[in-house]
Amino acid sequence: MSSGHALCRFTEGNITVPGHYQDRTVNILTLPGENTPAFNISRDSLNNGEALAAYIDRQLALLEKHLKGWMLSRREPAALGDNLLQGECVHARFLRDGKPVFQQQAVFNTGENHVLVFTMTGSAALTDADGRRFQALLASFHFND
Repeated sequence: MSSGHALCRFTEGNITVPGHYQDRTVNILTLPGENTPAFNISRDSLNNGEALAAYIDRQLALLEKHLKGWMLSRREPAALGDNLLQGECVHARFLRDGKPVFQQQAVFNTGENHVLVFTMTGSAALTDADGRRFQALLASFHFND
């Protein structure tokens, strides 16, 4: 691979990406036929000099502005993997097509202003079992070699 190129890995394989491209992919993980929450993994970037908490504040302000019925219930510390990274988990709900959507998002800075966001979304109030499933997903994370 020549300088400036990056390897992008995904479930089916990997590709070589030209230099300076940013990974903004979203992975959506569902359990077909079940009434269980879906998981999303997305990527973003911090603004230059922006701390993770400020990034989250900025994103929450956008969500409140653009999502009908937006209600933040709590923010709390979160860990990724075996304490590989410390971040923050946000619990909220909003309306989509007049129906409630319940969500937890765990946000982490993986370095060099790259943000990794794990989201659990359900159409029913998230249960303690859902919360444990989300925490297990976060705990299972490890970086690629």
